[in-house]
Amino acid sequence: MRNLRLSVFVLVVLLLGLMAGFMPGLTMGQVATTGKIAGVVTDASGAGVPNATVTVKSTALMAERTTTTGADGAYLFDLLPLGTYEVSVTSKGFKGFTETGVVLTAGFTATVNAKLQVGEVTDVVRVEGENVVDLQSVQTATTFDQTLLQDIPSGRDPWSTVAQMPGVTSSTFDVAGNNSYQQSAMQVHGSTQAEQIYSFNGLDLNWPGASGGYTQFYTNHDSFDEFQVVADNAPASVPIGGIYMNMVTKSGSNELHGQAAAYYLTAAFQAGVKQPSNAVVNTGSPFDMTLDTSASLGGPVIRDKWWLFGSYRRYDLRQRILAVTDQAHNPVVDVNHQTNTDLRSDWQINPKNKFSFIWLYNEQNRFFRRDTTYQFVTEDASWKQIEPAYIVQGLWTSQVTNNFLLDFRVGWNKIIFPLSYQANSTGLNLQDIGYSQESGAAPFEFQNPAWVLKWSASGSWYKPNWAGNHNFQFGFEWGDNYNSYIYKVNGGINAIFNSNPTANPPQPVFSQPFQVVAYNTPTTQKNYFRDTSFYLQDTWTPKPRLTLNLGMRYDRFTTYYPGQTTNSSLTFPQLFKAGFRFPASGNLADWNTVSPRIGVVFDPTGKGNSVVRFGYGMYYIMQGTGLAETANPNGLITLTFPWTDTNGDKIPQLSEWLPANATPVASSGGAQINSSMSRPYSEEISAGYEKQLWRDLRVGATYYYRTKKNLYGTENAAVSKSDYVPITTLNGSPIINPLTNQPMTLYSFQPANPSKYGLFNNLVTNVPQLDNNSYGAAEFTAVKRLSHKWQILGGFTIQRQKGVFGRGFSDEATGDNFTDPNNDINRNNNYLNLDSTYVFKVDSTYELPGKFGTSVNFQHYTGFPIQPTETFSIPNGQGTPVGETVILQPAGIQRLPSVNQLNLRLSREFIFRGK
Repeated sequence: MRNLRLSVFVLVVLLLGLMAGFMPGLTMGQVATTGKIAGVVTDASGAGVPNATVTVKSTALMAERTTTTGADGAYLFDLLPLGTYEVSVTSKGFKGFTETGVVLTAGFTATVNAKLQVGEVTDVVRVEGENVVDLQSVQTATTFDQTLLQDIPSGRDPWSTVAQMPGVTSSTFDVAGNNSYQQSAMQVHGSTQAEQIYSFNGLDLNWPGASGGYTQFYTNHDSFDEFQVVADNAPASVPIGGIYMNMVTKSGSNELHGQAAAYYLTAAFQAGVKQPSNAVVNTGSPFDMTLDTSASLGGPVIRDKWWLFGSYRRYDLRQRILAVTDQAHNPVVDVNHQTNTDLRSDWQINPKNKFSFIWLYNEQNRFFRRDTTYQFVTEDASWKQIEPAYIVQGLWTSQVTNNFLLDFRVGWNKIIFPLSYQANSTGLNLQDIGYSQESGAAPFEFQNPAWVLKWSASGSWYKPNWAGNHNFQFGFEWGDNYNSYIYKVNGGINAIFNSNPTANPPQPVFSQPFQVVAYNTPTTQKNYFRDTSFYLQDTWTPKPRLTLNLGMRYDRFTTYYPGQTTNSSLTFPQLFKAGFRFPASGNLADWNTVSPRIGVVFDPTGKGNSVVRFGYGMYYIMQGTGLAETANPNGLITLTFPWTDTNGDKIPQLSEWLPANATPVASSGGAQINSSMSRPYSEEISAGYEKQLWRDLRVGATYYYRTKKNLYGTENAAVSKSDYVPITTLNGSPIINPLTNQPMTLYSFQPANPSKYGLFNNLVTNVPQLDNNSYGAAEFTAVKRLSHKWQILGGFTIQRQKGVFGRGFSDEATGDNFTDPNNDINRNNNYLNLDSTYVFKVDSTYELPGKFGTSVNFQHYTGFPIQPTETFSIPNGQGTPVGETVILQPAGIQRLPSVNQLNLRLSREFIFRGK
């Protein structure tokens, strides 16, 4: 019944969207999951042929599409499904013209120009298409079609796939899928780290928490028609300047087709993990076994009318975590299991209207997820992660006229991310600092229910002969996003021991009670954000060899937390206020922004095989519920108390640790958000040249420049920098930088007003000094789709990203304190984020005789920058030591070792029944 109600809801929203599409003044939109075919029909003299009939056919279409040329012979087909097309042109008094093998990928415009010869229309001139240079778009996109997804050895997940794209750097390095169950934070060409959108069939369905740049669903590569990554010079329909992953699912066809695949690896196929000679703890996560199986089937229910497609994937991965061991010093085993079920139904209502329904169910399960704070973690102290997620989507495409098309989409994505206790873990969590060991139960139980509702509508209108030819695209998108955190703790406490294994005689593990950590559980925190956007883009061709991309995007972002009450049944109401009401926050941020997107595309020769591109774009950095989480006072609170085990039973009794006259705490704190704070953004400029070198091989060279503004961080508004006093000695000795052996000046908190001691009023606000940053890169690429037995995707990037460092993540310095001058030491002139000077990548496949094939996936990265720090104990004006972590040297003077990854594959294809 619930699924029926949701299906009815989808249809109602789409119907409302369709009616809204005909209301004047309303704009609509979403990101391209289709392609275009455009061109000019001319006669032998080069003059345009008006009113010629142009038809496109493809196995991706249920019904062929037809249009007529304008007065100058120009035409355009928009919203074409991905696939291989045949373009035919007929006109009275001329021979027919047909071009085959026209391949469309998402967002790509294939140019098919037809030069007609005088003769009978029944005579047809046929040519083979090699349309590889986009003569209308400036966006930088890399398309992973099925040949790349299937043939190139990788982890078969979004992160190891994007890592193959030129210029991309990532926070993890995947070896044969050993990180495929864990997300990575990626960046490209100076973008904000983890500014990444997981678009499923054109809708952003990211996890709404934190910065908003993570996924809450996992995917099956074998269910995709293609996986496209838009990185730079994005059109106005794309909201970010980072990594936009456009995942387009397969559909059925008029022919029954299917696929089955299995990938199996054991430890025997893996080299040993080489540890550094001075390593204190072993690192790495080698696998014992991976088994990845999938099956799919698609075909017609009614030919040319109703298609179905379904796929299933099961992926098992068992690996060892070398940094975490049992008491016998054996690495713990991490068992992971993923399943995906994808279903799609496409219905051609009539020749001009098509409706699609898509459903995805995914489970991402880790059965023994360890707390990595300790080296030894027993199985009963691990978490069980059984993580279900699902997506429901409805899509409607309507061809109102040959030159006016509408597209409507709605999507719902829900997840419950859990860290649950093991079934047999009902006791207290026990932690021994001296032995670096954890046992008994996990430190807490956690759930993260989250959901995203998105709907969008877009239109495409082709207007020829209006000071040139125009393709107007316009759109609207609205989203509602919810993110919640729920915590529970067995007994409401963790028991902390500090036993000495090196004493004489050694003290047994868990023998020396030390502290008790109390929690305000059970507790639930709720946060929301809403986003609304409108855009308008004109692809204008004023002259045959010149195209202008003129776009403008409006976004509104609001975030808040609702009114909420602390649980009335807290474990320790003596320490935490039960039933305390926090009022709703109102809008903590209410940002209305406008961002221009401008591009110029020029065909220098007029032959359609080379192009010069220039692009400028402003991109507002993506947001999630992070600001609301930072401000929300109803969060997890921990209080630490000394523990005196008077009865010697090693179990904390209330009388052994609970203060007699404790004052209950209500709020977890929460920072203030500056109401006048501006939304961060980046500006990017690029200039490039691309040429079709031979057949469908194209090469290119591009320069990128980017800078970011309005970045924000945290200040302690209760004090000022003038409350700190410079010092050059500690305990009577000069302060020396242990790395450079040079004198250092530190700062001691010594306010003239004694009431400032212990005061904190964290304020999140724009920090102008963070705006001092820049990125520059030169990139060289080579791309060839699979034809004539081989394909290649390669890139070499030379880059640099430098600026002022802020403690935090994703360019949000909310982990910093810009009031403390100790944090300003060596803050300037840092190499930022995942800066890698030289990045070289190549994917390639070659088909050998006998249906054998070989593939390579090679990646090289200059080592990421290291930022060495040291913690100093600095007495304040009252003589109380205060720990200050100081940067000893700007990041980038030292770097991690360079990384080289080589993946090879030898395969053989088996085809059944000749299809």
